[in-house]
Amino acid sequence: MKKIVKILAGLIGLAALLLLLLILWLTLTDYRPAPEEPVEIVAAAEAPAGEVLTLFNWNIGYGGLGKDMDFFMDGGTMIRPSEEVYARYRDGILKTIGDYRADVYFFQEMDRRSTRSYKEDQAALVGEVLKGYSQAFASNYKVKYIPSPRIVGTQYGAVHSGLSVYSQYAMSSAVRYALPGNYPWPRRIFFLDRCMLVTRIPAKDGREWVMINTHNAAYDKGGYIKAEQLAFIRSFASAEYEKGNCVVIGGDWNNYMPGTDGRQFPSAVEPPEYYQPLPEDWTLPGWSWGFDPAVPTNRSLTTTLVPGETFTSIIDGFLVSPNVEILRTEGIDLGFEYSDHNPLLILLKMK
Repeated sequence: MKKIVKILAGLIGLAALLLLLLILWLTLTDYRPAPEEPVEIVAAAEAPAGEVLTLFNWNIGYGGLGKDMDFFMDGGTMIRPSEEVYARYRDGILKTIGDYRADVYFFQEMDRRSTRSYKEDQAALVGEVLKGYSQAFASNYKVKYIPSPRIVGTQYGAVHSGLSVYSQYAMSSAVRYALPGNYPWPRRIFFLDRCMLVTRIPAKDGREWVMINTHNAAYDKGGYIKAEQLAFIRSFASAEYEKGNCVVIGGDWNNYMPGTDGRQFPSAVEPPEYYQPLPEDWTLPGWSWGFDPAVPTNRSLTTTLVPGETFTSIIDGFLVSPNVEILRTEGIDLGFEYSDHNPLLILLKMK
């Protein structure tokens, strides 16, 4: 019996040592972006934009979070889909993008050579669908290895993911701005380095469209990190509007859109505690929200999708400055077939 206890103690000690070495390695190799970084513009278009633009927004969930998936970080048990299931989700995402043509596309959770998406460059795959569009990509998740709940078998592995913008009009610049706030060490080395990707598109009349693609904090129980990030976004966007620019903020806010909540759509479960409304004092006078109140944009990943039972909500949308008019918004209800988010289309016009 003493021998067995010694063996078990030795194994526990070895596991603890390996975990400590992993944390040390990940700390030393941690992605530390600067507060502001220029982003390369690929395959640059040349034409200036007009006064009317159609925008498409979608968190594609790296092609790994379709209807048949749950997720271990959200309380589920699954780590990543099989390669066959991933291919089905990926193909559905690419087809949908091709079916809904827009002037500008915002994407979140787009992978580049990540283990969880079978080392594919999703930015390049979307670029093949949107030939001739300018492209910009900003990393917000670069980790050498994410530990999985299983010691052997399927692993989550290395991750490189981020935000991207595709435009059929010229982008004069693209810049990654780090969003403030982070988790304490060592938790932060396993989570996203949140950012917004700001692209500038000159218009024919001499003004400028300022496009802000954002993906705000998610696992933030008290909403403290979200509050810091929202304050940063508000300050940045207000300054751009004061310069006379037409400002569009879009993406995955990880907050309920105004006027919606966790009871917006029927479900058999209570809203997860990290789903929260926007702070009451977070306002931009004269600015307008664009989303479709009839179509949920996000579902919980605690379980696989069960229509009518799985928690769904609206946390993706657009906010536009007072010199921009929203002509139409359309939530695209894909039934969360290929991602845990549904896309959104919006038609905008300069005033």
